[in-house]
Formats: sequence, structure tokens, C-alpha cells
Amino acid sequence: MSWLNDLYLTYEVCKSDPQLLPIAHLTQNAQLEVVLDEEGNFSRASRVDKEDAVTVVPVTEDSGSRSGKAIFPHPLCDKLEYIAGDYADFVPGSMGDKFEAYIAQLGKWAQSDYSLPQIRSVYRYLQERRLMEDLREAGFFTFEDGRIQAEKQQGVALENWFVRFAVEIPGQPERRLYRDRQVFDSYIEYYLSIQNSRELCYVSGETVPCSEKHPAKIRNTADKAKLISANDASGVLTFKGRFRDSSQVASVSYEISQKAHSALRWLIARQSSLKIGEQVFVTWSMENLDMPSPFLELDWGEETEGIADGPYPDWEEEQEVFIDDAYSDWVHRAIWGSGPAPEDRDTVMVMGVEAATTGRLSIPFYQKYGAKQFIQNVARWKTETCWLSWSNKTQAYGPWSPSLIEIVKLVAGEKNAKLNKSVRERLIPCIVEGRKLPYDIVLSALGQAVNPSHFKEYWEWNRVVTITCALLRKWQIERGDGREEHSMSLNVESKDRSYIFGQLLATAEMLERSALVMGSSSNKEGMRNTAAEKYFVRFQRYPVETWATIRNQLQPYVMKLGNAGKFFYIHKLAELTDRLDMSQRDRLEPTFLQGYSSQIIEYRNSSRKQESGKEKD
Repeated sequence: MSWLNDLYLTYEVCKSDPQLLPIAHLTQNAQLEVVLDEEGNFSRASRVDKEDAVTVVPVTEDSGSRSGKAIFPHPLCDKLEYIAGDYADFVPGSMGDKFEAYIAQLGKWAQSDYSLPQIRSVYRYLQERRLMEDLREAGFFTFEDGRIQAEKQQGVALENWFVRFAVEIPGQPERRLYRDRQVFDSYIEYYLSIQNSRELCYVSGETVPCSEKHPAKIRNTADKAKLISANDASGVLTFKGRFRDSSQVASVSYEISQKAHSALRWLIARQSSLKIGEQVFVTWSMENLDMPSPFLELDWGEETEGIADGPYPDWEEEQEVFIDDAYSDWVHRAIWGSGPAPEDRDTVMVMGVEAATTGRLSIPFYQKYGAKQFIQNVARWKTETCWLSWSNKTQAYGPWSPSLIEIVKLVAGEKNAKLNKSVRERLIPCIVEGRKLPYDIVLSALGQAVNPSHFKEYWEWNRVVTITCALLRKWQIERGDGREEHSMSLNVESKDRSYIFGQLLATAEMLERSALVMGSSSNKEGMRNTAAEKYFVRFQRYPVETWATIRNQLQPYVMKLGNAGKFFYIHKLAELTDRLDMSQRDRLEPTFLQGYSSQIIEYRNSSRKQESGKEKD
């Protein structure tokens, strides 16, 4: 029950936020708004725009989870067939049972000590049983051959039109009942006052009114799945003969249940949480509610509100060597903000929910961490799974760490949901708990990266190469066997055979691409696959033999280059070849991809600087 208590405490900390639903309230998409005067007379009705359709409405325990043919009216706003006393007069075959249940329930609130003039106005009007007639006169539907003809509202049929109310009272600043805090508080006080049965709450340890039916609509307004549910009255499936009713399993205070579910709903809606299929992961801290999700990208391409000192400093200014400590500090500030550092008592919660069935939500992941350790783990992950990537915002290469979604998509694809989920659940502890990155995930990414022909667009493959290099770098750092680790910037002094072969392949690609662009009048011709890309897979397996093939195919492109370009590339190829032992014929290690990527970035940066220098001249 710790997750319930943590969510309840989160609600208490943030209850002043207007986006946080009050207890005993849910949201519905409304199609019509009916406006009344102080005396309860019909003034007008209007269609509700789709953008303004989400409406906060009071609910009972039963109405908040109603389904099927059960008659459980909402206390105020509801569907036409509940609130229109003359609905059966307009729709043949309809019964008045729903209205009778609705008006009796509304009457108890309207006549209670907790009532308000606005509630009594709605009650007086609906007692007259003429809502359908007033809507007909307002032009919402007509009759044809004795049957009602109504336009669908937002694609919703007549029987499901949801109606909300506004009451115009002189001196009353808010006429919309669905946005009036007085109305919310009035209903909460009234509803809590009529709760009689009391049980031991397993969260607070107090004997208080407890919930039998807990809220749904956790992940979105159409979500029917519940975190706590027991609806098998026979006990055959739910209790397996061990209990007589659900209260013997666990009982939770009505107030705590409402606040905890409302807090979770609010966190999922407001935070950039990780949402994949049926799963949603949300991360929060009661001490820092603006903390972004560690599973998504953090944008350091431009100044971000709450992070001081603007964007990350230009790492190219003096020497193109990336400093991990500086980047790690940036990640710390990006996650926690530029305010005071987390204290020893501060905590961070990570919670994942998914639909086990249509009506059931499970919690596959819930952990509570000390904020200091959590931020340190995430910063280490972001810093170590990092590679240089082109930013359209800054028009430059800069540090970039792939999101969990992109890694899972690369490793597991999008079609195999079971594999997708498995990889995701293996990676989450690596991010938030500091566990080592599984090598099979790195190999799976590498298998995609060495097959450029599998991708329709060059940028897609380039993104995959970047992600794979980031994962390789993480694995190298964690490997701890003393072997060479490769930074994001080009390591010109590397003695790693595979890394140098990667540089050689990148040089061949840039030579050919430069010649294609120079000798072509169309962009399309300049972007066709080069020999280096065509032989990418074979190059890793048989580098010496494949290089001989590629080198022979480069000669025509060397002749197309200008004198400066020709000299540069010939000299570079010779320099790299001299550093290699061509008698060694082993297949290349994964580090060849890092050598390839770093060399490509180096060439493009040099080209960009030259173009920039020409523009200044």
C-alpha cells in the first residue's frame, strides 16, 4: 500500500493546483451546455466545442464506475436520458427510471445543509420535466415521421449527449458550475456527510468510511481499467473461497483512494511521462514536481526554463574533446532544476501501470528512491549513453543521449509487443538504479546499425548509428577490463585496429559522396548509396578483402575531385592504411562503428567550418 500513501501525500502537497481533480469528481466530455437563470428558468443552450469538452463533474462511488445497464446517476451533470424528465416523450421506448433515480439523488443534495443557490436552481428547472422540449425549441432537433431527428454532437448519438450546467446569478463571479470551486466543495462536504459504514483503512490505520468501488480513468478519460477492483460477487474467481467479501482482503479510505487516484491521473496528464501501448511510466518527487521523466530526451539544444546559464557551452571552441563532468553537471541541472540540490530526506518515485485486461490495471514497477542517488544514477546513464548528434535547433553537432523509447524501438522493433515490453523492463533499472547495460541489447542494436540497406532514408540509419555508438560507449565504460574506451570526439591516437578500420570506411564514404555532390546537378544523385554503405556488413566480417574491393571502386571518384580534395583524401587514406596491419584478417570488433561515426562527424564539422569561414569572408 506504499504507492497509495505516496500518491495521497502527493495530492496533499499539490492540492492547490487547479488541474488536480477534487475528490468525488471525475471528468467527462460534454456535448451540450444548458444555461439557467437564478430562478431556474431556461435561458439558452449551446453546443460545446471539442477543445472545451472536458468537464469536471461530481460523482458517487457507483456512478464513477458505472457500466452496462446499471442505473447509477451522477449527482449533477449527466447524459440526457438521466436528466431530461421528458426524454421518454421524445424517444419512443425509453423508460423514466433513470430520471427518477437522478432527480431523487439531486433533490437530497439540493435540500441538504450543504446546498447552494446554483444547485437549487438546477433542481427546480429539471423538476419541470421540459428539457427536451426546450432543446427542441432551441433548434437542436426536429421531428420527421413521428421520430426525433437529432444531429450527432461530436459524433455522439442523442442518448449519450452529456449535458453540463451554468447558472447566471447577479453578483456571482462564476456561472459555470463545472468550474466553480464552491460547487465542488459543497458536493464534497455533502457526500462525505452521508458516508455511514466505517472500516479499518489499510493505508492510514484509522477506522473511517472506506471505498468499495475505486476510480477508473487513470491513464486517460476513456480508460476503464482500475487499480483496485473486486466485482465477482460469487467469490469463485476473485476470492477463491478464502474471503467472504473484498473488505476482508483490503480496505482503503474513500478520501485516500480518491486523492491517490486523482494524484496519479494528474501526474500522468501533466508530466511528459513514458507512454508505450498499454504501459505508462511516471516519475515524480514531492519536493520537485517539475522534474522531467528520465526515460525521455532532455533538451539541451537551447535555453530551458528552470535551468540556469543557457545552453551547454560550445564544446568545439578550443579543442574538440568532450568533458564528461561538465555534461554530467548539465544533466543534474536539467533533471532537478537549477535550484537547491536535493537533500538527504528528499525522495523520487517511479511507477509503471499497464492494463492487464480491459478492466484491470497492474503495477509492474514501483520503486521509491533517495533523490540524491536517483539523480546520480540518471545523470550517469545520460552521460555514459551519449554520442554526438546533429541538432536542427542549434545547427551544430552536440551531445545527445537517446530516450528509452528510441532504444527499445531499435532493439525490439514496434511489432513484437511482448519483446518490446521485455526490453523496456530490463532497461528501466539500468537508468534509475544504475544496473549494468545487458550486452545482448548492445549487440542487437549493432546488428541494425551495420545494415544501412534496411533503412529507406539516410537520416534514419544515421540515427541508428548514433544510438548504437551511445550504447557501445556505455558498455565500454562498464566493462572495466582496462581496454580502450572511445570518447565521442574523434580519437586520432587510437591504436584499436577496428576503430581505425572504421575511420578508413568513413573516409571512403566521404570521398565518394563529395565526388557525387560535386559532379551532380541533383540532390538525389548526391545522396545515393556509396560503396562504403553497400559493403558495410561484409566490411565488418572481412575488412581486409572488402577494403580492397572498395578501394578499387574509389578511383573514378578520386578523379572527379578538385586538386585540394584529391590531395586531402589520398593523404588521409594513406595515413590510415599505414597504421593498419593488413596481414591480420580477423573480423572487426563493434568499436569500428564508433571510429566510423566519429570520423564522419569530424569531416562534416570541418566542412561546416570552412563554409562558415567563406561566408564571413
